[in-house]
Amino acid sequence: MIWGIDSNLRKPHHTKSARLGLVSVVILVFLVLFSPASAKQDFFAQANQLYDQAKYMDAVKYYRAAIQEEQMTPFAWFNLGNTLVQLNKHHLAVVAYKRSAELAPTFVRPWLLLGDLYYAHGAYGLAITGYKRARDLGDDSEHLHYALAESYRQLKDYTDAAREYEAVLKTNPDRIECWFSLAEIHEKMEDISQAVSTLKQAIQFTPAAGADAYFYLAYLQLQQDSSKAAITALENGLLLNPGNQMARRHLATLYQEQSSPWMSIFTLEQGLSSKGAKEDRELEVDLGQIYFDQQRYPEALDHFIKAWKYGSTQGRIGAENVGNAWFNLGDTLQSENAYRRVRMKE
Repeated sequence: MIWGIDSNLRKPHHTKSARLGLVSVVILVFLVLFSPASAKQDFFAQANQLYDQAKYMDAVKYYRAAIQEEQMTPFAWFNLGNTLVQLNKHHLAVVAYKRSAELAPTFVRPWLLLGDLYYAHGAYGLAITGYKRARDLGDDSEHLHYALAESYRQLKDYTDAAREYEAVLKTNPDRIECWFSLAEIHEKMEDISQAVSTLKQAIQFTPAAGADAYFYLAYLQLQQDSSKAAITALENGLLLNPGNQMARRHLATLYQEQSSPWMSIFTLEQGLSSKGAKEDRELEVDLGQIYFDQQRYPEALDHFIKAWKYGSTQGRIGAENVGNAWFNLGDTLQSENAYRRVRMKE
């Protein structure tokens, strides 16, 4: 079986952004068993052996000899292309794949790998031409549809890209990057409702939809002014990934906007109690600010000072503001104590 160059998956940030990386080369030579009628040297078989031993420079010489001797010529050209890819000679590999396709017009694999090479070098229009030719010759693989989708997406042809992502998901709903890509396409087309619906389907149909799917869903729901729905999505995401402190801070902010400061405090304290977050200065500042807004100055001062100890200038400013608040209330003793703690970082 012949394998081509598969594109790496892009990681769902879930930020918007994640994109397809450069192709990773995983190629096996096209092996053909045959018995030459004559006793002349079997260059093609020897080249395949050298390829399997990763002796690519030597394999090139033998594939060229096979071509010269007209031994399995279309496949010798194809395997030569594979070998040149391994040697990072992509421009020469393109020539070899094209020659293979010319000699064997119904041979699918050269066209697919031509598409991969063109995609790797940013020639997305040419990549689409290669992929479509492979499709016309009968290729209906997941890789083909995904590669077409990514190529269309690079050219901002979102309609065709969405169609190809959907084709992938029909056979493999666990391709979470396709769900994310579809959602992002709908977002770019300003169809937020469809983007939300797409992510909900991903969460429903595939176990591969983890915390990032919920975080991205929350982001989209906020664009719809659906704060309560966003809170639920963030809560679900944090159950799967409690260490995402940025999402936790967003959740705490939403609770404050919903007039639930006690839930904000609970959310941030959960974050500080999680493994590796005991010295999270941003969470300490956020907690200090909530307590400050509630005029609970002793608690506010404690959290601001902790943030200041961890190097946060916002923590220092917050602690000084606590001192200023006490001074304005006429409590000079507490005010001086706050200023002292700032100076001493204690």
